[in-house]
Amino acid sequence: MKNVCKVFKKLLARIILISVCTLMISGTASAALEITDFFSDYTTSEVTIRAGQDHQGKAVFQLLDGTNVVESQDVPFKVSAKEEVSKVILWQNKLQKDYYTAKVSIYNDTQLHDKKTYQVSYGTVAMPSFHVVDFSPSNKGVQLLLRPFNPSAVDIKIELLDNNDIIYSKTKEDVSLTSNTELNIDWPFLLNDNEKYTVRTKILTHRFPAEPLINTYVAAFTAGNDVEILPDDVEVDEYGASVTLRGNSQVPFDGFIDISTTNRATNEKKTFRQQVEEILTSGKEDTAGVVWKDLKSGTYDVSIRAVNKDNIELDKYDTVLRIPELDAESETSAVSNTPALAGLTGSTGFAVIVIVIVIFAIARRKRGG
Repeated sequence: MKNVCKVFKKLLARIILISVCTLMISGTASAALEITDFFSDYTTSEVTIRAGQDHQGKAVFQLLDGTNVVESQDVPFKVSAKEEVSKVILWQNKLQKDYYTAKVSIYNDTQLHDKKTYQVSYGTVAMPSFHVVDFSPSNKGVQLLLRPFNPSAVDIKIELLDNNDIIYSKTKEDVSLTSNTELNIDWPFLLNDNEKYTVRTKILTHRFPAEPLINTYVAAFTAGNDVEILPDDVEVDEYGASVTLRGNSQVPFDGFIDISTTNRATNEKKTFRQQVEEILTSGKEDTAGVVWKDLKSGTYDVSIRAVNKDNIELDKYDTVLRIPELDAESETSAVSNTPALAGLTGSTGFAVIVIVIVIFAIARRKRGG
């Protein structure tokens, strides 16, 4: 009986020990911090981190030539439980050799949780079957032009970076490269004025049954206002001027049209300013008009400028205006013989002219969408 009791106690102790270990392992798994994906080439490197619980730490990116560390960058990260976070870096050093090893290690405080390596090569191993003819990000979006050396199929991912974070991503899958191929993507959100943005394109070339060949390209731009004066929609006559602007930037334009007139005979100069009613972004149009005040007959050089609130000129259009002379007798006769205009002199006549130009501007805005 005593032997049975001893055996039972040992068995119970073993069960308890196994249960405790299982709970510890389960707890460790739920708190795991691991790398789920890692990539690097000569231009950029990217790591994706998954967490079992909330973690705050750093990712250490290194580029190795054998055992020699060529470059190292530390990037802080914060990840919530059961979520993933990606961090991107741009290699700063100009590399001299064809082969390197990229390495990333993730830490929570000083504890190493995971690490991975990626072989970086340059030359025939990593050369794509296309040439990037143009990669131009701007205030409006990004334009990419590829010229293939050999027919291939690729996935193209466009990413907008804010420091080490991907704040926007758009992917075009299974793009067939059999001839020159152009890709245009517009930013679907507003940009911050004077902020520098980095754009990365990540192109994955299909190589069945092998893994895709990945190449990345980076360009940068500084966001700012951008509008254009539409020449075909500029109207200038003896009564005033109507000007249509089109936005070309995701930085909102809230500005003015400035119009200056210079009399060629007397060199007398007058300036007129009008606020643009609409706030303009990419593709949006609005028309603004001014009415001449005390502009006598003669020939005028007219300069039209689109300016923002910092008085920076964004576009300019020049033209010439001739205001004919009208003798007093013919002018009086024309007014008296037109009942609708009879008696509309002074401030009343000026008001009518203003109303006509406003109606003209509204009609033009509706026509332009």
